Amino acid sequence: MKKIPVLLLLSLAGATALSAQEVYHYNLFYYQRATLFEKLPVDSDDIIFLGNSITNGCEWHELLDNPNVKNRGISSDVAMGVYDRLEPIVQGKPAKIFLMIGINDVSHDLSTDSIVGNIAQIVRKIRHDSPATQLYIQSMLPINNSFGQYRKLAGKEPQIVEINQRLEQLAAAEQCTYIDLYSHLTAPGSNDLDPAYTNDGLHLLGDAYLVWKEVLQPYLK
Repeated sequence: MKKIPVLLLLSLAGATALSAQEVYHYNLFYYQRATLFEKLPVDSDDIIFLGNSITNGCEWHELLDNPNVKNRGISSDVAMGVYDRLEPIVQGKPAKIFLMIGINDVSHDLSTDSIVGNIAQIVRKIRHDSPATQLYIQSMLPINNSFGQYRKLAGKEPQIVEINQRLEQLAAAEQCTYIDLYSHLTAPGSNDLDPAYTNDGLHLLGDAYLVWKEVLQPYLK
């Protein structure tokens, strides 16, 4: 057997490791959660909550007292991350999908056009692959930068408002339902997330999920 120099072996090993890493576009938790979701069935009676940590942070089936409600939230997820894990969901042809995504895209400094365009890809794939599914595009939620926890979101409040306006237009164009959660969670007289509903300026406390539940009631019947 021909000997290969050690340095060349190390170089090849490094190249192989780099190639393996290049297929991972998201963080490790994304793949842990997404591969679990691939093993969990979705069927036509199910109601899917799809999004990032704000969705991930709720026990939806308990909150809504419905065993057919399934949480498909992944912390830190972005719009293209949701798109890339849609297949096991749309294959099951669920009854309803409640989508909320975008705040992590904002923190990554994506433009409004890019964010809305990526969400539009999600919407169109669901509409194409599971046309009987009732799709609800939920607004992005307000943030509160007075907590000082998320510097990458500082000054991004106007962009969130702009994205929500565009999402409402997208829902109308794609014949989906837009749900305004934003206005129900702002502090009176401001565009800030009410501090009664958060302890870090982004993620929600229990009372906020109760408000969310009330807003959703007409769409769960």
